[in-house]
Amino acid sequence: MATHDDTLQQPRLSKAQERIERYAFDLLRQWPTLSDGSAGSRRTVAESVRELRRYLARTAVFRHLLKTLRAAPPPVEGWSWHTLLDDGQITAGLLHMAGDATMPYHDHPGALDALLVIDGEVEVRSYSPTEQVVALSQRAAHLRPVDLQRLAEDQVSIAFPEQGNIHGLRCLGERAILFDVQVHPAGNARERRWYFPLGASSQDPGHIIAAAVPESLLRSAVGCPATD
Repeated sequence: MATHDDTLQQPRLSKAQERIERYAFDLLRQWPTLSDGSAGSRRTVAESVRELRRYLARTAVFRHLLKTLRAAPPPVEGWSWHTLLDDGQITAGLLHMAGDATMPYHDHPGALDALLVIDGEVEVRSYSPTEQVVALSQRAAHLRPVDLQRLAEDQVSIAFPEQGNIHGLRCLGERAILFDVQVHPAGNARERRWYFPLGASSQDPGHIIAAAVPESLLRSAVGCPATD
């Protein structure tokens, strides 16, 4: 598992956090129409997260965090997460990826997740679980491909609660830095799961069978402490 560096949260990001909260509340007001995953919803969310990033770029602490990550060596673990805000309903931060690193498939249950590339290029593969039950294990999932994107600077990938909520990332260059915002309408975000491919579906081209592992179990297995 990658490390979570929360030391850069101090001092408190008052202006940045207020703007992130406003972004999230604006999305929540539009939730009945935005959560359908339509092309119009994607455009609305993408432009909103671009506007949010432009505002944050004017705040001193965000600029300092971004400058620090750009000056630092790529994370030896492959990727690292740097929190800007996490209050149970809104999670936001910067994701730093090393060259050719991959972030395994994972979900954001019930949430809308927007990823905006600040530096570099990334590949994002998105999946949705099907209704099929895999006899192998209750922790196995049958995943249907939804999208494959190659994103450059200022491009956005969006995962909706019912569409493409499972995704994995691969850094295509020497490194990448992404701004990530997750909005959980019900609050108290449910535990995410990580998906590790076991093989391709024999009946559905492009579909994969994956082991679905709760984050708490994975952290326990590799000796990482739980995070807030």
